[in-house]
Amino acid sequence: MPAAVLLAWQLTVSALPPSRFDELTPGRLRAELTPLLPVPAHPYPPDHTRSAPRPPGATREFLPPGRGLLDEVDLYRLC
Repeated sequence: MPAAVLLAWQLTVSALPPSRFDELTPGRLRAELTPLLPVPAHPYPPDHTRSAPRPPGATREFLPPGRGLLDEVDLYRLC
């Protein structure tokens, strides 16, 4: 049961509301964006999402736009 509580917590705190996503503009430094991002990032993106191409040397994070635990999960991919 503790694992389920931890998972539920991770999924709810990793949300990035659409209004906050609109504040993230391409070309900004990670240090500028860090205060706008939730911690932690979405812990379990689907395999097809993780395998998508990314820019060389980039790190990726996946963030859902909402906090609903039972909703279908759409993710923002930030590189």
